[in-house]
Amino acid sequence: MAMSEHGAASRRGGPQEEQSPGHFWQVPEAEEELFQLAPKFRSLRVKVARLTEIAEELERLARVWGEEFDAPDHPDSARKKDLETQAKALELEVKSELLGWRKRGIEVKDLSTGLVDFYALRKGEVIFLCWRIGEEGIRFFHPLEGGYRSRRPLSPSERAGGLDSPPVPPGPSTES
Repeated sequence: MAMSEHGAASRRGGPQEEQSPGHFWQVPEAEEELFQLAPKFRSLRVKVARLTEIAEELERLARVWGEEFDAPDHPDSARKKDLETQAKALELEVKSELLGWRKRGIEVKDLSTGLVDFYALRKGEVIFLCWRIGEEGIRFFHPLEGGYRSRRPLSPSERAGGLDSPPVPPGPSTES
């Protein structure tokens, strides 16, 4: 999984893993979750900004040292190793946090613009409830295959919690 130019985890470049949503959200509970996620979201954005700074510093050092940059005995060898270690740790933290959200049915599409999708069911179809920083609550949805440009407004009853309930998994048989 690579970091995209927007800071979100990207699954592009390899086979897309099938992801089963950990939860199907109703709008009121997704809005409450957004309130809980806000501080974590800010923290992730800070970490991604630091990753960008590290990448720029490594690029600058590579330009200065050229082919010698990878030599273990050049004067900035320790600096390079420290930056690479920081980057690996930050990337692991970001990926881990985003994976935890995915397991709960929340997809961060773009950290830089604050674009977040929540899995939901609408008229029997799995959809994304779509929200972006600056919007007053969750007011839009789009199909899984669509994206931000295919957003459509939710009805007032859907916004009040009137989306489909998730299917109930079959329980143990009670036949004797």
